[in-house]
Amino acid sequence: MNREKRPSFLPLNMAANTFLCMRTRKWNYVIRMGYLLKEEIDPERLRRAVETMHPRFPSFFVGARRGFFSYDLECMGCAGVVQEEGEYFCRSFDLFSRTAPMIRIVYSHRRFAVEIPHLVADGKGLSVFTRSLLARYLELGGLEIPANSGLPNLSEPPRAEELSDDYRKFYTQTPGKIPKDGAAWQYRRPYVENYLKVVHGMIPLEDILPAARSRGLSVTEYLMCAYLYAFYRANPGARGSRRPIKLRIPVDMRQFFPSETLQNFTLYRNLGFDPRAKREWDFEGMVEAMRGRLRASATPEAMRELLGQTVTLSGNPILRAIPTAVKRWFFKLGYILTGERPMTGVLSNLGRAELPPCVAERVESVEFIMGGSVFKRLCAFALSDHRRLHLYLSGACRSTDVQRALFALLEQEGLRVTVEWDYPTQA
Repeated sequence: MNREKRPSFLPLNMAANTFLCMRTRKWNYVIRMGYLLKEEIDPERLRRAVETMHPRFPSFFVGARRGFFSYDLECMGCAGVVQEEGEYFCRSFDLFSRTAPMIRIVYSHRRFAVEIPHLVADGKGLSVFTRSLLARYLELGGLEIPANSGLPNLSEPPRAEELSDDYRKFYTQTPGKIPKDGAAWQYRRPYVENYLKVVHGMIPLEDILPAARSRGLSVTEYLMCAYLYAFYRANPGARGSRRPIKLRIPVDMRQFFPSETLQNFTLYRNLGFDPRAKREWDFEGMVEAMRGRLRASATPEAMRELLGQTVTLSGNPILRAIPTAVKRWFFKLGYILTGERPMTGVLSNLGRAELPPCVAERVESVEFIMGGSVFKRLCAFALSDHRRLHLYLSGACRSTDVQRALFALLEQEGLRVTVEWDYPTQA
């Protein structure tokens, strides 16, 4: 692609194609990232910031287009994407709209957030876009940001590396099939239409980092053990289950390849434990059972092999020759069997939300929320600012049994936990 020319259409990569085929009329897996500032949001300044961002980030202002054998993304304008916050987070999009792109930039009081369907980008890509928007918004308000701040240069055209399908760019054909993953115990709660319950926990980094290190765990591993144990403690029916309690953990493939793409470049591992392996599990036993398993399953060699197997399967010439109207149902059935059934819940840790110091001092908090999956009633997402780890648990059900068990455990571990049970509070 010519670096100096803004594209009109973008092909869907493997993950985007899967997310698009999985959609339902009321669900298309929306993810959200935002910031709570120390000042009121100026809507007009936010609109001007988006207008200056639009030419630099064409892959975030797109609409889906259906062809006979494949889907594409058409680059669109940015009119109307800035809106006042609605009744609830992560509302579904009209993916095939001819008038509005698949992005929503919402504001309320001191908070703004960017919402997109997951098919547009993964957490890493969305974080680059959102922090660039934050910086541009503050620049328009008079803040001087150094040129060496690590943010994309908005005066440059979009870079080919940022629009690349890195699943296909970096894979090598790998023999063999993707190993089958058996069904997991399912957390079932009544679905509430047009509703998303969000619980927000805040933990000082000076508490959680030593707690994880003292057990020989990373923060992601520590949260994984705590989350698994919370499912176990909060659900007596799970304790005698013949099916394991398992979490889906996203793995950012950029750590294994020199990738700069802003599109999806993530694969997944399902990890868990058998409740019947012990008469009664405690948290110490959970830590011992799970220690090292994430690192062992997500080695560079293992993830390169999974990448090769996954891309080889998605590029099957028979599958590519099937019309999109039929292919969609193959993908949806396949996702239910191999995507939803092998997991109890989702846990993702984006890591540190890095900001230039002059920008960070204007920010009070950071958020990342998942709108849920087709059948899963609870998803968890963690990320950190320079002071605290933020843990967001979201789902389309009113139950808070797992959330309460999780935060009670973390407090028993000696961590100082502040919880917003009805996030967001007025800000």
